Formats: sequence, structure tokens, C-alpha cells
Amino acid sequence: MGAPLGMIIYASVKPIFKIYFIIGIGFYLARRNILTVTTCRDISDAIVTAIMPCLIFNNVVTNLKSSDIKNIGIIFFEGTILFAVGALCSLVTYYVCRSPKRWFGGLISVGLFPNISDLPIAYLQTLSKTGSLFSAEEGDKGVAYVCIFLASQVFYQFSLGLFRLVRYDFRDELDRKPLDEEEEIDTTQLHSTSSNSPHTTKEHHHESSASDEESASSEEHQGEPQTLSGESSESRQHGEFLMQRDQENRSVSHSMNSNDLDSIDSSMRQRRGTNTSNATMYYSLHQSTSRSADLRRAKSQDVEDVIHEYSEFERLKTNEARSTHSGVSEIGIEIEPLARKEQSEKEEEITKSPSRTMRYWKMFLNTIVNFKAPNSVSLIVSLIIAMSPPLKALFVKSNFYMPSAPDEMPPLSFLMDLASYVGAASVPLGLLLLGATIARLKVNSIIPGFWKTILAVTASRLIIMPIFGVGFTTGLYKAGWFGDDKLVRFVSVLEFGLPNATALVYFTAFYTDPNSPEHLQMDCLAMVLLAQYSILFITLPFLITFTMKVSLGF
Repeated sequence: MGAPLGMIIYASVKPIFKIYFIIGIGFYLARRNILTVTTCRDISDAIVTAIMPCLIFNNVVTNLKSSDIKNIGIIFFEGTILFAVGALCSLVTYYVCRSPKRWFGGLISVGLFPNISDLPIAYLQTLSKTGSLFSAEEGDKGVAYVCIFLASQVFYQFSLGLFRLVRYDFRDELDRKPLDEEEEIDTTQLHSTSSNSPHTTKEHHHESSASDEESASSEEHQGEPQTLSGESSESRQHGEFLMQRDQENRSVSHSMNSNDLDSIDSSMRQRRGTNTSNATMYYSLHQSTSRSADLRRAKSQDVEDVIHEYSEFERLKTNEARSTHSGVSEIGIEIEPLARKEQSEKEEEITKSPSRTMRYWKMFLNTIVNFKAPNSVSLIVSLIIAMSPPLKALFVKSNFYMPSAPDEMPPLSFLMDLASYVGAASVPLGLLLLGATIARLKVNSIIPGFWKTILAVTASRLIIMPIFGVGFTTGLYKAGWFGDDKLVRFVSVLEFGLPNATALVYFTAFYTDPNSPEHLQMDCLAMVLLAQYSILFITLPFLITFTMKVSLGF
């Protein structure tokens, strides 16, 4: 006899309370300026560098084994279908609803990238606590499956560079850069010989990188990111995006001439030294007065602060044209697959290249370099250990004989204890960052008729995609792909019913001009995200209830 419908409904709704409560705490802390933009960025870096790798390592090594390798392949295939169908829905929405042309890349990204890890992990951990539907072991194994879904998203989003679709919406502003820059330089030089006005001097210093403030604003956040291959949804994508940006920055630096490089290096050294010195002196004199009093009494930070924190618009205008002459970024991804100007430059570079084969080989090697990120290394190492019984026996108890430690536990079980203890903070922190990001969303203007796009995107993401996911996974089950494993079916359906990742806010902020009077792309994204998270508490429990009662037969 199956579980009572009332129990299944309650079990489906119960995780929502926890998820929304933690998101609400993040919202409140952000409005109070306790979780500031800078603080959220630091937390995200901590998650992607140490906390999420521990979560991945603990769950994959503990719960996966060599017989699960088929499920890993199925999950990666399902992830590919999930992203492809989502992008197709966004493409249809763009033409049917006549969405803004300046938000084409952002709209496709909305279809591509759901919140694929934090929300499902929170759901699984709550459902498995009581043991009525899933046991604790099944809950942990479900988290391991979510990590594989996450790896598939990271592969497409960062390793293949699809997050750069957002840049397509800013192509006109960035393509005007070379002419504007040359005119500004000529004007500055002309005025500097005939006049010494403060405004002219400021412009000149901006172009020569001699001004601390201008240099700091254009170079402020170059040093943090790398690339990725396996992080946590909001926190993971946010942090991995920062790491990816560092790859681009280094690529830009290599393509610059020595004078430009010396100027920027000098500027950054000066900025960092000044910041460190000022921070040390300030806090030594004022203790925590500014943090605990001045900042928290100030107006709540909003999306404008996010843009100023993450924007690299000025650097892209100044340097990206030179970096695109190589046609490929440091990780081997075409920087401008959609922009006409960069595409023509890439074709010229291909003509100059001595060997097309060598060029593609270099692209492949540079893509492999992406997997050196902490999350990527953690996932790869944990899969190797999980698939090798002798190695797995060193960390967890298994059927393979391995001499025990004095406490009758596997010799390296203390590493699993460490990974479990640290990794447990990943999802709560990720949900706090999710709430903080939502708290900063702000809509400055609404485009006439855009409500049709909002409804279409929300319906496709939270209604059409779940229906497709149920049908798709049912078809795979009837084809014998899943066998009797209900858990992988449940996780697969759950992934099809998730809203978009708020990390798209940071991708958009990266290319946004902070000095622009309007931010159409950010306004569009904010409205879509707010609409989705406003009805998620209805759509997700309904999907879970239907899946468990009808599809899985609980």
C-alpha cells in the first residue's frame, strides 16, 4: 500500500518552508547591509574555494560506486536535454512575444541556466530526514546525483563559455569603444597642450592609468576568479563566474603591449597598497564603527551597487578589442561567437594561423585547463575514488577488505568527517546569498508589452519544463534506462522544475556600464527572476507531489 496522499503533500511542502525561511533571512540581512555586496562576494569565494568541494567530495565518495557509472552518464545526458529544451523555449519566447532585441542573449541564458544545486539539495536533505519517503542514505546519494547535474551545467556554462551569451546584449556599446577611445585620447592631448582644466586632466589620467580612482574603478575586481567545473548553484555559479573572469583578465593582459601592461600593473599595485593601508588605518582608529553603525544606517544596497562591484565595462571597452585578435580566450572559447566585429577578426586570425588543426588543438588544451578549479578537482578526484573499491575502502566502509584504524574505522575516515563538517555549510550559505541577491533586485523601468515575456518565461520554466521532464524521464524509465532506481528518477524530475539561477545577475552586471542612465538588461532579468521565485512555492511542491504519487508510485 502506498503512502497516504496527505503525507506526500506535506512532505512536498515542508522543504519549501525551510528554503524560503533561509532566503528570507538572507533578504533581511541584505536590506540591513549586514550581507553587503562585498561580503556576499567574499562568502561566494569561500564556498567555491573550500566549502563546496568538501560537499562534493563527501557525498560522491560516500554514496557512489562503480555500478553507478551508468547513472552518471544518464544524468549528464539529461542535463544536456534540460539546457537545450530550456534554450529552445527562450528562443520561441523571443520571437512569439517580441521580446526586446537588447535582451536576446540574456533571454537565452535564462532558458539555459536553472538553479540546479542549492534548491534540490535542500529538498533532498529535508525529505530524507524523517525516513518516511527516502532514507538518509538515499538523501545523501541524491545529493551526489545533484552534483553530477551541477557538473554538466558547469561544463556548458563555463567550460564552453555559454555564460558569454549575456555579452551579446552589450555588443553595440562595446563595439563603439575603439573609435570613442581614439577620439577621447585625441581630445585629451589637444586640451592638455592648451588648457589644464580639472576635467581634462581627469580624462587624461584615466587613459594613462595614472589616476588611482579611475584605475581602481576599471581594474577593481580582476584578481579573484579562475574557472570551474562543479560548484553550488547560486554561490557556485557566482563564485565560478568570478574565477572565469580572472581567466579573461589574464588573457587580456597577455594581449596588451608592454607599456599598457606596466601601466595597469603599476596601477593595481598602487590601488592594492592604498586600499590595504587605508583599511588598516581606518579600522585601527575607528574599530568597527563604519561597519556596525554608518553602513547599517545607510540606505540598503541595491542592484546599482552590484553593478559597480562587478562591472568590467570600462576594461572591456579599453582592452577587449586587442584581446580578441587571438580569436580565443585563455580557456579556448571564442570570445565573440555572435558579434559581427569580433567574428570577422576571428576569421582574419584563422587565415593568418599556420594550422587550423593546431588552433583547435590549442582550444581543446585550454578547455581542459578549466578543470583545475577547486570544484572540478574535487569532483574528478571523488569520482576516481568512488569508482575504485580499494581507494574507496580507505575513506568509507565497504565490502573491499582494508585494515582499520585503531577506532575500527577506515584509515582516512577523518578526511570524510572533515569534508562532511565543512561541506554542510554550503547549501545554507548558498540560500542566504540567494536571498541577498533577490533583496537587491530593482526595476527602474518597464518596457511596454514586456509582461508577455515575463509570463512566457515563467510558464516555460516552471510549468512547461516540469511537464516535459516528467514525460521525458518516464520514457527513459520505460526504455529500461533507470531500472528500479526511483531516486535518480526523482532527482531528474526535480531538476526540470527549478527557477533560474540568480547568478545571472552577476553575469549581467559584469558587462553593464555603471555610468549608463538605464540598465534595460538588468531590469528585464530582475522582473523575470522576481516572477519565478514568487510562484515557486506553488509549482515545486505540486511537481514533487505528482512525481512521487503518480510517477514513482509512493
